[in-house]
Amino acid sequence: MGLRKSVNMSLFAMSLSDLIGLTFQIWHNFCQNPYLENTDIPVDFMTVQILTAGCPTVAMSRITCWITMYITAERCLSVLVPFKVQSILTFRRTLIILILIYSINLSFFLPVYAADYLSWKYFPSLNMTKISMYRWDNIATIGVLLDMSHLTLSVIAFVFVVVFTATLVASLKKNSKWRATVTFSKHQNEAQPRRENKTVGMVVMVATVLIVCYTPGVTCSIIGTVSPEFNLLAQQENLFNVIWSFCFLFHSINSSLSVIVYYKKSSKYRNTFHELFPACKH
Repeated sequence: MGLRKSVNMSLFAMSLSDLIGLTFQIWHNFCQNPYLENTDIPVDFMTVQILTAGCPTVAMSRITCWITMYITAERCLSVLVPFKVQSILTFRRTLIILILIYSINLSFFLPVYAADYLSWKYFPSLNMTKISMYRWDNIATIGVLLDMSHLTLSVIAFVFVVVFTATLVASLKKNSKWRATVTFSKHQNEAQPRRENKTVGMVVMVATVLIVCYTPGVTCSIIGTVSPEFNLLAQQENLFNVIWSFCFLFHSINSSLSVIVYYKKSSKYRNTFHELFPACKH
């Protein structure tokens, strides 16, 4: 389909973050297997996964949320100012915005990797030395910074997706009624609202999936900020791991549903998919 259009570049960047996030999630699921504790593998998977799986997965899911916000805003502008959107959101500006989205979200994890590191650790109860995670003394400050940044960035993207989607739906419905009153052709009256309804349905579906899948993660971020005991390596560590397991599950669902949504709602995507995979064409 090409990447010269800004919307295609945005969807490609979102697909890339989804793919990377799901890849780290596979490793994360493996590390969370409780039977690994009964093996002789010299790795403390429950702590190693924090740096090698947990943080990268959270970063990619947050990037997906921000790119979804940008795509929704772009579609909102295409309805509100259809003749100016091409000059406002050019391909170059879109590329710069996407690079900034990746850079800003990843930069907030740099203090974590500067404070935490992997090294050998002796476990007296097992009489074994395993690769585990170590932390410096300033981990409390870094933990607060990470929680606040995750909460702020997640809530901002979450709220703006809802606002942009509501604006887009209202504008499309208003324009649809206006066109129905000024258009005299019966076929145009029927075809135009039908095309607009497909756009509305696709945006509403994307927003609904995002809201449902990201609500648990945003809620956990708020609880973690308010209650320091609800955190990893804290008093409520077990509850934290259980709840965040479901949050990661919802993030995986959100990343996995994109291909189905665009296959069902986008004829160009569907035709290109059939050209690449003729066996899937019914």
